[in-house]
Amino acid sequence: MVKIDVEAVGRMLAGGKHKDRPGYHLVMASFTLDGETFEYLKPDPGHQAEETKSWEYGNYPKVLASLPLAAGGTVSVYAVAERWNPSHILVSWADDGRHSHWAWIPAGNVERVTDSDWDIEEYRRSPEHLRGIRGGNRLPDSCHHERIVRD
Repeated sequence: MVKIDVEAVGRMLAGGKHKDRPGYHLVMASFTLDGETFEYLKPDPGHQAEETKSWEYGNYPKVLASLPLAAGGTVSVYAVAERWNPSHILVSWADDGRHSHWAWIPAGNVERVTDSDWDIEEYRRSPEHLRGIRGGNRLPDSCHHERIVRD
């Protein structure tokens, strides 16, 4: 049996604004990262669709994005940047269950990462029995490096 949070669906469909955080929609989503569940806000991208540009499919820049949380504060996730406008960047990332998530993030909350940083994070988050398969010949030089980034 599927359990539906009727109030949450109502808030999502209403498309209202978050009363304590101007510029943010009431639309919230959640994801689990390293076993911890986070509810994050989805900022309003602040511009018309005509002002949005896209990076070439498959060549998305690898980034570290600081996501605004519903309870306040932020959490940093390794993501790829798919689109941008003058003030926001659309990022996507995978949670512990490999489910994809997307959010428009203020451009100041997104920074590029090196391929090495990306490989280390991918290796760290991969189940031990799959590390050789997912990493292939790209295993990071510093596999022993444990990096957990949280604000």
